[in-house]
Amino acid sequence: MDAAQAQRVIESLRMGIPPDGFVRHFTVGRKTEIDGLSRQLQDQDGTVLLLKANYGSGKTHLLRYIREEALDHDYAVSSVTLDAKGAVRFNRMDQVFGAVCRGIEVPGASGEKGLRSFFDLLIKDANNRDDTSIWHKISNNWKWDFSEELDSRAVFIGLRAWATAKAETQDLVEDWFSQPWVYRGQRTKLYLELVEDLREFFRDPRPEWKFYYDNLFMFHTQGHEQSWAALRDFDRLARASGLKGLIILFDEFEDIITNLPNIGYQESAFWNLFQFYSGKSFPGKTFFAVTPAFVEKCKERLLQKGIWDYDFSRFDVLPTFEMSPLSIQELEELAIKILEAHADAYDWAPEVMMEASQLQQIVRKAASPQIQDRARHAIESVVKSLDELLQETA
Repeated sequence: MDAAQAQRVIESLRMGIPPDGFVRHFTVGRKTEIDGLSRQLQDQDGTVLLLKANYGSGKTHLLRYIREEALDHDYAVSSVTLDAKGAVRFNRMDQVFGAVCRGIEVPGASGEKGLRSFFDLLIKDANNRDDTSIWHKISNNWKWDFSEELDSRAVFIGLRAWATAKAETQDLVEDWFSQPWVYRGQRTKLYLELVEDLREFFRDPRPEWKFYYDNLFMFHTQGHEQSWAALRDFDRLARASGLKGLIILFDEFEDIITNLPNIGYQESAFWNLFQFYSGKSFPGKTFFAVTPAFVEKCKERLLQKGIWDYDFSRFDVLPTFEMSPLSIQELEELAIKILEAHADAYDWAPEVMMEASQLQQIVRKAASPQIQDRARHAIESVVKSLDELLQETA
């Protein structure tokens, strides 16, 4: 890493946050477990895993590790942080779909997030005009007039509009997909700007009323059917364009227990989790960051609300992956990597001023309390000690 990258890394570590782009560099120990995660990405079949770790003990680190690995393995990846108070509720698949669109990344896009890079990649592949490709069917031989090849007709409308390369049209598609609930009362606007005003590019045979009657612009109707369909199409289109599929990473998944306001919403959220697990509603890979007690918390919540006839065995068969805590020796190995990054960031030689035994002492002191965020506390302590030493030498 160069000096600017090293500074960004240290700024993240100073706050105990895994550094984007360099998570794997700062992943130490637990080789067998890490190799197990990597094998999940080498297999292109669908995968659903609950990633178990306590707060402050590696859930976010694991998700960011998977993100970097997935992009290197040619997957499209979307990172979603659930927040029932901020319009990302897991019982609302239209909100989940919008969050996926806002967070989606593709390999080689330099960390750029959002629908634009993904759709640009898709349309670039579509424009190759290979008659043997799926785009021949999706676009109806590149006429883009009508097609039922995709599960979501909204995705077809959005892709077709994107293919016109009109900037204002692409802006509307991106905004519509990123927050579809905002457009529930704007069906006419979507029809006019994404269909009627673009007839110089294609000839859609459907009358205007058909778009409204079939809810083609809506992602929340019929059990959020079109939200699920759009996610399936994204995975399929990613594969059609040379990628290995779509991976969705869900952080703060405990939110469905702690922040959803009523048991009805929570039951819907649990059902959506099982839908991901079945692999039929979404055939790609999904990873959910949870605490070790997540499953029991879900059961307790249902019982507390008098839900006795629930099939609790559904929770017991959810596949899980649990990382063991870092040992003192592994934290010391991590501290050395932090010291090297600090040296690169601020162009100095901390190893001259701080002996290895001193660094070990800092780690052991910070890691001695048996607290949930032991690893984060050790990382922050190492960075703080290096910051203070740098100030003394200035």
